[in-house]
Amino acid sequence: MKKFQIVICFLLTVSFLFFVSVSEAGFSKKNRSVFRNNCVSPQIPTLGAKTSLVQNDSLDGWTTTNGKTPGNAWNIEDGVLHLHGKGGDVMTEREYKNFVLDFTWTIAKGGNSGIKYRFKKYDGNGWLGLEYQILDDFNTKEGEKSKRNTATLYDILPVNGAKILKPHEELNHGRVVVNGNRIEHWLNGRKAVDVWVGSETWKKAVAAGKFNGIAEFGENAVGRIMVQDHGSEVRFHDLSIREILETPEKSKFHRLFKRKLR
Repeated sequence: MKKFQIVICFLLTVSFLFFVSVSEAGFSKKNRSVFRNNCVSPQIPTLGAKTSLVQNDSLDGWTTTNGKTPGNAWNIEDGVLHLHGKGGDVMTEREYKNFVLDFTWTIAKGGNSGIKYRFKKYDGNGWLGLEYQILDDFNTKEGEKSKRNTATLYDILPVNGAKILKPHEELNHGRVVVNGNRIEHWLNGRKAVDVWVGSETWKKAVAAGKFNGIAEFGENAVGRIMVQDHGSEVRFHDLSIREILETPEKSKFHRLFKRKLR
């Protein structure tokens, strides 16, 4: 009887170890990306105070891409950044790393605009950056293009599901989350784009668009924020930023689970 009990215990132990090894392998291969995307998320970082990028009804802190003061076509009306006429692109003098950028806008019928981030000067290619496309999808042919309509990561990734876009004369709310290698676009409370810079999805998407051939495009950790003049009247009724003070990549929680995933 004692020998029989020893054999049974041995078999149970082997079975348990086999089950654990299979489960762990399955987790690491199949569910690692799911865990990373859902459990370690930039949606729960430590945020700094919300700061308007157009404080005191002033464009102080903004410049044109050639270093000049923004012209009169850009002005502030009761906290609203308004482009009326030819004003050229304007960008922040400061560079930003990890942040949540919120903005609401109205735009002229058929209008086209955008907000770029990680905006920097590339040798031989001028100023470039990742773009949250702002468009009147309903009254322009550009709105029919899957990677160039509102909330897309312009010419890189389309919106990842059904979106709610209000007509051009109504307020729409956008959000850009930049947290390490993770980029998110939101439109009216729904996530529109979610991608990891440097992933296979990212590499294929960049290679398929107009930024193919630009080395390390969008992979810079810091950059300016730019508001685009694309020839359309546009108003930004809110343009504010909260910098991320602690990213999941640096947190003890993330390091602990990263070790367990290896």
